[in-house]
Amino acid sequence: MEFNYDPIKLKRIYEEKHKKDGIRLFADRILPRGLKKSELEYDEWIKQLCPSASLRKKWHRKEISYSQFSEHYDKELDSQQYKIDCIAEMAKKNSVTLLSAVKDLEISHLPILKKHILLALEENSFGNSNEYSSPVCYENLQ
Repeated sequence: MEFNYDPIKLKRIYEEKHKKDGIRLFADRILPRGLKKSELEYDEWIKQLCPSASLRKKWHRKEISYSQFSEHYDKELDSQQYKIDCIAEMAKKNSVTLLSAVKDLEISHLPILKKHILLALEENSFGNSNEYSSPVCYENLQ
């Protein structure tokens, strides 16, 4: 499946909300400093898809490189495929904006998460085939 547009956008949580944001997913494990949960404008908080506390701390303390951070975070996301697939399905129908308080969006966890969602969107193609995705589940329908 090829896309002519970018269904996943990255944005800082501090930026103004726009209609073109579509579904707004807050992708940080902790609340941003100085803001209350009630002040944040998002549709869903996806804590489980954020880097683990230990990985996040190693990255912020500069104990590991961005390459190492990416490698470890990729492995953490491998165990969250169901949730990633759910977001990919959302992205097929609407724009999705991943929100974070990080200062540099391009050197953060967001591009890595976005990559996983886009891969799921391509791999699952959610209904673009006439064949059933699971013959066992759909054997009585044939």
